[in-house]
Amino acid sequence: MRSLSREEIDINEEKKANKLFIILFYFIYIFFEVYRNFIRPLLDIAGEEIIFRSQTMMATTIVFYIVITSLLPISVWLTRNKRPFSIKYLYFSVFFLGILVTEILRYYGNSDTYASGSPVELFFVLFAPIYVNRVYYLVVAIGFVCKYSFMGFFTLSPEVTFPIVLLVLFSTVTFIILNRFKTYLRTVEKSYERAGHNEKLAFIGQIATSVTHEIKNPLTSLKGFVQLQELEQHYNPKYSQIMLQELERLNIIVNDLMVLGKPQALKLKSVELINCLSYVINLVQQQADNNHITICFDYDEKQIYISGEDVRLKQVFLNVLKNAMEAMPDGGEIKVKVRQEEKWTTVQIVDRGIGIPEEEIPNLEKAFYSTKENGTGLGLMVSYQIVEEHRGRIDVESEIDIGTTFSVHFPTPKIM
Repeated sequence: MRSLSREEIDINEEKKANKLFIILFYFIYIFFEVYRNFIRPLLDIAGEEIIFRSQTMMATTIVFYIVITSLLPISVWLTRNKRPFSIKYLYFSVFFLGILVTEILRYYGNSDTYASGSPVELFFVLFAPIYVNRVYYLVVAIGFVCKYSFMGFFTLSPEVTFPIVLLVLFSTVTFIILNRFKTYLRTVEKSYERAGHNEKLAFIGQIATSVTHEIKNPLTSLKGFVQLQELEQHYNPKYSQIMLQELERLNIIVNDLMVLGKPQALKLKSVELINCLSYVINLVQQQADNNHITICFDYDEKQIYISGEDVRLKQVFLNVLKNAMEAMPDGGEIKVKVRQEEKWTTVQIVDRGIGIPEEEIPNLEKAFYSTKENGTGLGLMVSYQIVEEHRGRIDVESEIDIGTTFSVHFPTPKIM
């Protein structure tokens, strides 16, 4: 499974914060507007609905409602285009300008005492720490303080002092909370960085130990047979065959490490599965003969095609076949079966070996996990990864002292 990048994590967190922000914003805004324009005038008989005070006021308020409502689809569009970070600024800018214009129109040309304000403004201030963004916090806090200061000069009213003091008080509290959030996040990030660094070092050490052990065996064999050739001073085909097998082992280990360390994009082509498997079986046939193992190849059709990359598929089958042979130290029979159905094409490799405990089967695709005493676990892990890249899957069934069946499933290509 691919891990998320830092940018993707930030976008996901911003989306979550935006979702909560938008829900609360519309809830508070709608509730306050209904109360201010309809419920409060009913409670105060002498009062008048603010929205109906003049035609200009009514038109401005209706336009403001339409603009606020249109922010919702705009926010959805910005989110889908991976621009969620601008949504909070968009809502603040529109609300700030709308409320400022509305209040200017309300108090222009009259001597009414300034008595405006909205709980939505406090909501913006109190919600700011959730975004963990100092710039946004400063824009919100300074913006509303400037708005009340301007309205105080515009209406020549000292009544703005109280909302300014209230905003400064709440802004101070939210600033402290925001700083605590930032400090906590920095501490968590540093802890994860240290843990990630230590984990990488441990991983590298584990790879180095496993690879060193795995490569040392074939190198030792090669050295021994080269020395034997020199002592006998004549060409021995038996020694050469074993040396070639050991070189092939080294090649497999290097290929496994390349897939593990640097995954590459697949170049999917039509692969003839029977030829692919025949090649792998021929490759291990000498080793199977030496270990008194018979490989039976069973398939329904002469040609079976799947979509994949020939080299990587051979690597998968080679790893599974070698595991099957290593599970049969006393010899025996391995069956390779191929069946193609409407949705899936399946390759089954069945051995009659020592088997795998049921509780260990889910661990086979993990790095460095092996049921063999000297195994690295790289081969099967790489095989699982390659099959997954081919949009397939591997199923394992096993019983102790009875045998193991590896079923490798690939999607059957659609006939054009």
